[in-house]
Amino acid sequence: MRKTLLLLAALSLAACDTSKEFSPDENAGMQLAKKVAIFESKSNQKTWILRSEAVDFSQLQTATLKNPDLLLKENGKDSAAVTGRTGTFDYPSKLVSIEGNAKLQSFTEDLTITTDKIFYDVDKDRIWSDEKTVITRGGAKVTAKGGVETDSKLSKIELKKQTTRLPTDAQELKSKTL
Repeated sequence: MRKTLLLLAALSLAACDTSKEFSPDENAGMQLAKKVAIFESKSNQKTWILRSEAVDFSQLQTATLKNPDLLLKENGKDSAAVTGRTGTFDYPSKLVSIEGNAKLQSFTEDLTITTDKIFYDVDKDRIWSDEKTVITRGGAKVTAKGGVETDSKLSKIELKKQTTRLPTDAQELKSKTL
């Protein structure tokens, strides 16, 4: 039987704070917890862990995250991490968004994806961006003007609106590589 455990760790330990250090809309009376971890486990192994320096729980359906760090796991080992300045976690749809110099670092594929905003759909195991995205591996860089789409393994990445300029002849290709 497949069971999913969603834990809001540290909520019982963290007290609510009404300071305005972190508030996207600067509303008083928010429910703030510090150093929060939310994760999911299957077969007694964590599949992902979402940590945040601070979380605003004032919205019933969505948590607002400060300096989120989403750690993706495969077979019990860290496979990738997504970081940014802010983010959200939508409880009903299990959708994570991380934005503000969003960076996805794959440990298993040795590549980095950078963009302004990255999404992760927990149930569909889908990662994507809809804006200009740069993929770097070794010394090579590819830019996808319309974003990218992949799964948490990052072994196959679909580039959206990617353009490549082809040489007009073999001689031009040879002159560019020298």
